[in-house]
Amino acid sequence: MTVSPLDAAQQALTYTRRQLFPFRFERWLALGVVAFLDQCGRTQAGFSTRFPMGLPEHGGGGEHPSAEGISTAAAWLGAHVMLVMAIAAVALVVILCFTALVLWINSRGVFMYLDDVATGRSDVARPWREHAEKADSYFAWSFGLTLGALTGGIVLLVPAALVILRMVQGSGGFHFSAGVVTTLVVLGGLFFIFVLAFALATLALRDFVAPIQMKTGMSCGAAIGVFLGLLRLHPGAFAVYLLLKVVYALVLAFVVMVAACVTCCCALVPIVTQTLLQPAFYFERAWSVFLLRPLGYDLVWAPPGVTSGVKEEPPHVPEPR
Repeated sequence: MTVSPLDAAQQALTYTRRQLFPFRFERWLALGVVAFLDQCGRTQAGFSTRFPMGLPEHGGGGEHPSAEGISTAAAWLGAHVMLVMAIAAVALVVILCFTALVLWINSRGVFMYLDDVATGRSDVARPWREHAEKADSYFAWSFGLTLGALTGGIVLLVPAALVILRMVQGSGGFHFSAGVVTTLVVLGGLFFIFVLAFALATLALRDFVAPIQMKTGMSCGAAIGVFLGLLRLHPGAFAVYLLLKVVYALVLAFVVMVAACVTCCCALVPIVTQTLLQPAFYFERAWSVFLLRPLGYDLVWAPPGVTSGVKEEPPHVPEPR
């Protein structure tokens, strides 16, 4: 059995061209709405490149103004521990509630867009209702993964913040010792690995677990077990897919930036982005679907009156003995 991410990409490209052209505005707009829901709460081809500006210069009013500010803030926090904890608890509850709402909408959107791409339709209301149960199971795992990521991030970032605060309070300035540098490097490395693992897990959920759920009707947990089995059998194919997906995300980010410049940032408006660049998003969603085809999880089909744009293989008929 040959599983090729490049072949899957070629098939997805052909499928996208046949489904979206000739251009029909109402179809692209409907798919843009669904694609927006599919991307709700997650970064799509976005990379933060902001760096601190205005570095302190020698000869100013004080030797370490930023250190003095941090030291003052640390002293205030120490004197108002209960108030800070209460505010932090309220903020955490609000953040978790908002995160749950966004992830619930995203879970519905994942199955809505997957359904539309797999069937060649551009429905909104039907897939929202039809895949509610599978989306709820997907949401439970997605929210649990997010809670785990939030907890792990706090566990790694809080010690780093405490190390920096104690260093500033103890010396009155930023004087890094070998132990402090080692601690911060280790915590930073662990945080990077943790973020990378979270990103890979969320990608696997959307690109492969959700399609397996839709094909088999399994719960998200059972579909994860199926995907892990496929991953053990074809690690190379999935690794190549991941590398190509990263390259594609970089290219798509560049395309979005160019579109924003050409349209005076109008292309960055939600739903407008997904409608204007619908072929790019449609291809990205179809790519993993076609990668699963040779593995026995074929989702691509067309209802009566809708062409799938894919040449169907004749059914295998065993020879008589």
